[in-house]
Amino acid sequence: MRLVSIISTWADTICLLGHCIENHLQFSDVVIVVGSVKSNYEVSSRAYAEFINAYRPTNSRVRFESLEPTKGLKPLTNETRKRNHGLKIAKDIGATHFLVADADEFYEPDQMNKLKESFKGNGYVHRVRAYITPTLYCMDHTLVAGIHRMGKNVFCGNYPYYPFTYSKYAAHIDPSRRLSYMDGIQMSDILCHHYTLVRKDIDLKINNSTATSLKSKRQEIYEELRDAKPGYISRFYHKPLIETDNIFHIAL
Repeated sequence: MRLVSIISTWADTICLLGHCIENHLQFSDVVIVVGSVKSNYEVSSRAYAEFINAYRPTNSRVRFESLEPTKGLKPLTNETRKRNHGLKIAKDIGATHFLVADADEFYEPDQMNKLKESFKGNGYVHRVRAYITPTLYCMDHTLVAGIHRMGKNVFCGNYPYYPFTYSKYAAHIDPSRRLSYMDGIQMSDILCHHYTLVRKDIDLKINNSTATSLKSKRQEIYEELRDAKPGYISRFYHKPLIETDNIFHIAL
């Protein structure tokens, strides 16, 4: 198996990008990072370029790519373009398997390496721990696509038939990350650790996220970050927060 992680980033997740790269290098052969100067809302930042200049000399298994949003396209469409750009590069460099992620998503390396050894079918979907701080989380209803088999005609996009996307009550998988597989997808016991609200500048995330609902929940998010403690009922997820160790040693 030649596994390539494709990590999408913009300025709001640069504070986590170094941690994310080092995490994914522990179970992936190559990490492809796809970023941009502009957000999907035309906000400019030099943060990605500055990160590349600082990081580039340290590891030849990391490849940095840039893809700017196309003006006039919906944020979701531009985000999907970014993921498929990374997927194309992964195909070009001979990946047999791939994983699509954001820069605030982490996995326990030992578990992922075992999953690689027992890989079956076309791929896996993971349940999500949503983190408010590096040591406080709750389980979320969202799911993420994990390791998948590479194929010439495999793409990211809003494919409604991708397994586990919908239940009776909700959509569970980001529309930019549903893959063009119709079957052969299994639910994994391995968790994706999603550092959802862990940012140096939470307003950058709120103002530029493809999840437009975040803007209407701005005050709710501020209150969440202010009041977060073990047992606190999350305003955002409607579940109690659980305390854990700083598993991935995140320090902002």
